[in-house]
Amino acid sequence: MLNDDALGLILHKIKCRKDKASFSEVCKQWLRVRRLNRRSLRVFQTIPLRELTRFPNLVDFRTWKLTARRKKKNKQAWYYPRGDTRLNLIAKACPDLKTLMIGYDDKEQVHDDGLLGPKGLHALANGCPKLSMLVLCGRKVVGNPAVDALCHSAHNLKALCLQNVKLISDQALGAIGSSSIRTLELVSCDNVTDVGLGFLATSKTLKKLVIDGCRKITETGLVLLRNMCSLEHLALSWSRLTDAGVMAISEIRTLKELRLCPIDRLDLSDRTMVALAENCSRLETLDLHSCRVTGAGIRAFSGHKCLKFLSVMYRSSVNFDQSDVERLALGCPSLKCVVLDESLERSFESMHENAKSIMKFLFFSNILPPFSTGFWSTSP
Repeated sequence: MLNDDALGLILHKIKCRKDKASFSEVCKQWLRVRRLNRRSLRVFQTIPLRELTRFPNLVDFRTWKLTARRKKKNKQAWYYPRGDTRLNLIAKACPDLKTLMIGYDDKEQVHDDGLLGPKGLHALANGCPKLSMLVLCGRKVVGNPAVDALCHSAHNLKALCLQNVKLISDQALGAIGSSSIRTLELVSCDNVTDVGLGFLATSKTLKKLVIDGCRKITETGLVLLRNMCSLEHLALSWSRLTDAGVMAISEIRTLKELRLCPIDRLDLSDRTMVALAENCSRLETLDLHSCRVTGAGIRAFSGHKCLKFLSVMYRSSVNFDQSDVERLALGCPSLKCVVLDESLERSFESMHENAKSIMKFLFFSNILPPFSTGFWSTSP
C-alpha cells in the first residue's frame, strides 16, 4: 500500500480538477490525502465546523455562507449570529491562509455593526499571519470598527476588496489610508465620500485603487487624489467624472494604468489629454470608456515613450480620424495596441500598414474591463 507522501506526489501530477475529485473517491486514505493537499476551497453553503478542520493547508478559501441562520427566541423571525466565532475557527484551522472571500446574504438580519465584528477580524489577522488578500461582499458584512481592527492587526494584508458594503464610511478609509494595504477596491460603497478619498491620498503604500459606483464621490475627491505619491493603477467606473477631475488626476506622476468609465458622456479637453501625456510619463495603459476626445488629444501621445495600450470606446460620432491615429501609432514606438469601437472600422481601412497592424475594433461595452494583471484571479 502506498503511504500518504507517495499519494501526495501522485496528486500533484494531476492537473484536471475532475480527475482530482475522482482521486478522492477511491478510498478513505485517498480522500484524506486529497484534503491534506488541497490549497483552494469554494463553498456556497454553510460548512460544519468539523469539516473545515479537515483542510488544514488551505491558502485560498471563499464562501457565501459563513454562518447558519437561527431563529430568534420568539421564533417569529430568522437572523444570522455574529460571525466572529467562525473567523476564530478559520484562523485556528487554516493558519496558512493567504486569500479569503466572505459573502453575506442581504435578505437576512444581522447586528447593526455588521456580520463580522472587530474581535473576529482581529483573531483572523493574528491566526493567519500570511493573509494578504481579503474580499468582503454584502450590505452588512462589515462595519467601520471591524475594518479599523483589521487594518491594525493584519500587518501582511496587501489587498482589500469591499463590494456593496453599506456600513462602511470615511472612517474605514481613514484606517485603510494609514495601513500597509497596496490594493483597494471599493464597489458600490454608497457611504464613502470625498473626505474618505482625502484619507486615502495620505497613503504611502497604496498602488492600485478601484472605485466603482460610489455615488457620493465627486470632482472634489478626485482633486485630493493628486497628492498620492505611489499610486500606479487607477480605475474610476460609473463615477461622476469631470474634465477638471481628470486634469487633477494627471498630476499623479506615478500612474502606469488609468481606466475611466463615467456615468454620463465625458468630453475630455485637449488640455487635459496633453496634461496626461506630459505629466504621466510612466503611463502604459489608458482606457477611456464613454469619453469623447479630439484628434489633438490623440496626437498628444504621439511622442510618449511608455504608452503600450490605448482604448477609446465611444459609440457616437468621434472628433478624430484615421490620420490622428496613424500619427500616434507611428510616433509612439512603445505602442502595441489601439482599440476603437467596431463602427469605425470602415473609416480606418486605408491606414499605413505599420499602424494598421496594432489596431483592434471591438463591440462597445459599458462594463469597464479589468486591469491588465487581475489581482483577484482564481487559484487553481
